[in-house]
Order: sequence, then C-alpha cells, then structure tokens
Amino acid sequence: MADPTDDNDIEDWLPVLSFDGFLGEEDGEVASKPSVASRRRQKREERAHVRLAHDKARTRELRAVHQVLQALQEALPNLWSRCSSADSGARQEKKVKHPTEEEVEEALTAAAAALQVECPYRRLPQIFAPQEGLEILSSMIDRPPKYQEKYLAQEWSILAKVWALAPNLGPRSGGLAVVDIGAGNGSLALLAGLLLGGHAVLIDHTLPPEPMRVEARLPEQYRDRILRVTGDVGDLDASREIEPILEKHGIRQVVVIAKHLCGTGTDLALKLLRRWCSNGTRVEVLGAVIATCCMHKINTSEEKEVFADIHSSDSYLRKLTGDKDGLLSLLSVCTRCVAWRTTAGAEASRITEKQIRVAEMFEDLLQQPRLKILQHLFPSATEVAFVPFKQSPQNRCLLAGSELGVRRALATGDAGAGAAGEVLAALASARDSLLAVNGTALDLRPHGMVSTRFDYDGT
Repeated sequence: MADPTDDNDIEDWLPVLSFDGFLGEEDGEVASKPSVASRRRQKREERAHVRLAHDKARTRELRAVHQVLQALQEALPNLWSRCSSADSGARQEKKVKHPTEEEVEEALTAAAAALQVECPYRRLPQIFAPQEGLEILSSMIDRPPKYQEKYLAQEWSILAKVWALAPNLGPRSGGLAVVDIGAGNGSLALLAGLLLGGHAVLIDHTLPPEPMRVEARLPEQYRDRILRVTGDVGDLDASREIEPILEKHGIRQVVVIAKHLCGTGTDLALKLLRRWCSNGTRVEVLGAVIATCCMHKINTSEEKEVFADIHSSDSYLRKLTGDKDGLLSLLSVCTRCVAWRTTAGAEASRITEKQIRVAEMFEDLLQQPRLKILQHLFPSATEVAFVPFKQSPQNRCLLAGSELGVRRALATGDAGAGAAGEVLAALASARDSLLAVNGTALDLRPHGMVSTRFDYDGT
C-alpha cells in the first residue's frame, strides 16, 4: 500500500476540481469582467447611435408636427368625430411612442380638410410687377444698394397694384391720395404719390428720426404732397383725424396701403378701414393693398385678445371655434408654429416639408377673416403672392377694390397684358417728371445712421 505522505503519489488521492462551468469558458480560462467605465462608454455609444438614427429620420420634427396636430384636435374637438374611450386610450399611447410618417400624414390631411379655406397659400396667384420697372424705379430714388436689392421689388409690386385700383385717374389728378398705415419713413407712399400724381398720407404711431423722413429730402414742389398723421392705428378715428386733412387738400379719393405690419398690426389697420367705410365717409376709398407679415407674433395674450376682438363675428372662425374662448385656444396652437414656413429657408434650418404645410395651413386660417373684412367692404377682394419667396418669405398680399380695379391689379403680373405695359408707361412718366424738377434721383439715404445689415456707413 502506498504511503499517502509520499509526494510521488499525492495526486492519486486528491479530488479533481474543475472551474470551467463557473468561469463560463470551455477552456477554463478566466474571462475579464468589463469595467464600469467601459460599460458607460458602451451605453453612450448606443445612445449616440439612436440619436443619430432619429436625427436622420427627422423624428424630432415629425413629433413636433404630431403634437401640434393633436393640440389642434383638442382645441377644435367638434371638427373631428367623437372617439370611444378605447380610441382615446390608443391616442394616449401614440403620444408615448414615436409617430410614423403615415400617422402624421393622415392627421395633417384631416386637419387641412377641417380648416379648408377658399384659396390656400400654394394656390395663390403669383402677381409680380413687370421686371422692367425695377430699373425705372431705381433711377428715381438713391438708397444703399443692399436696401434697394431687398425692398425695391416689393415696393414696385405694391405700386403696380395701387395704380391698378385707380384706373380712371390721370397722372396729375390732385384729388387722389395714398394712405399708408404704418408708413415709417414714407418711401413707399411717396413713390405711390409720384406714380399717381397725388398726395401721400403717412400714418404711424411715432415720427421716425429726422434723417429717415422722406419729406425732408424732397424739392419744394413735392414737399407739400406729404401729409403726416401721428397716432395709434387702433385708436384713430378717420372721420375726425384723417378726413379733415384730406378735405383741406382737396383730396376726394384714396387708396389704402399697409406693408408688413407685424402681428395684429394688419388687423388693426383693417379695423380702422372697416370703421372708416362703415360709418359713412366723405372721401371715397377706392381700394386697399395690404402685404401681411409675422403672424407668429400674434402669440402673446394681448395680441391674441386683439385678434379675437376684431374677428369675433367672423363666420369662418365661429364655425371652427364656437366662441371667443375657443378662438383663443386655437390661436394658442397655430401662432406658435406659423413661422415654420418663413424660416424654412434660413441657413442650417431643419424645418421639414410637413412643418411647412402646417404653417401654411395656419397662415391660411389667420388670413381668412382678414380677407372676409375686405370682401364685405369692397365689390372685389382676393389674396395673391406679390413677390417671389426668395425676395421675401412674407409674400402674402390682400387686394381689394372695384371689380375692374382688382382685375387690372391681377393683370399687372402678366407681361403680355395691356395693364403691365400701361403701369410701366405711368412709372416712366412719373420718373421723367421727377427728374425734370429735381435733376437727379431723390437722395433717400439715411445720412448719419449706420447699418451693418445693409452695409451702409451713414454717408
């Protein structure tokens, strides 16, 4: 018998132990456990991968559209069929998961059908003024080049439409004025007055700085054509504060213009126009050209109240909302995202096509009661795109006047139409008259005021 203490035989009686199963390795080698730092790094990489996938799929933007459409449905519950409790639960689940393209498209189509308007943005006629007029107009006024590049085409398009609304007036009819609400420095109204041979009435809540006022730059012969009314458009009474001035200067007919009044500025201008025409006027209002702007600024409590008060009796809005509280709820939804359309072209913008469609739909909604006011006041009223989007994203414009006047305004955008040639001839005649008196273009540069935006050093 072998001695158990003999080293040579000790392995014969020791138990055989294996750690293969414990280590999880068939070969018995010990696996290294990932460190906390590496596990965290792996999780960060996984999260980054998920974010990148959502970024490429524009999931955040899709969810933004989905959430707005859900908020719209909650603000206007009567426009959608009432759902059962089971359907409501399903909608709640959809808020948790990421919506699909198909779900958002279905909701967007339903919303567009519910908010249907006469002529949505994408079907607006594009009525741009004849391109040849830009050279003529630029020879009449001297301003910083970048300013001219941005605004001249906008001004020329509005001028052509103003001219069309007063077709029976000669180039030197002293009984006509262009009333510019929110006139600022007065350049647009001045040009309209020159084109029509009439006066320019500038309405604004404050006087601009002296270097910005056009009347200070005019030769004596033209200076008395500029009339100013200083006051808040929301408080002005045309019969007491505007008409006496017009009558004093022998003005019997006016065309009203308003260009890019932010927020409810357009609505306040329409309110003034409605009071003026509805209360009986000693001066004939031939029509209006109103380029609208910045509807996203109707998002404060005060602005929403103003809009709701002015349009509370509008049949389109009442059908949608029922009452003022419903309208305020609707405004809270739509005004927060109408800027999606106008900012889509900005550098590094991530705005998607669906977001643009939502913004257009809400803009259409806000424009509808404005158009209805003009349709009530004038024989004819419509909406157009007055400049290309690249010239100004804020390119929606309301036109109103006689049926003939509006037809002529629409015809100014057709290069082959007689109206286009006639307005060019009228502008050329106005230029010749101005240069005969002044000898050169009017110097409307804001001397002493520096602008980095327009690359102007104040000289």
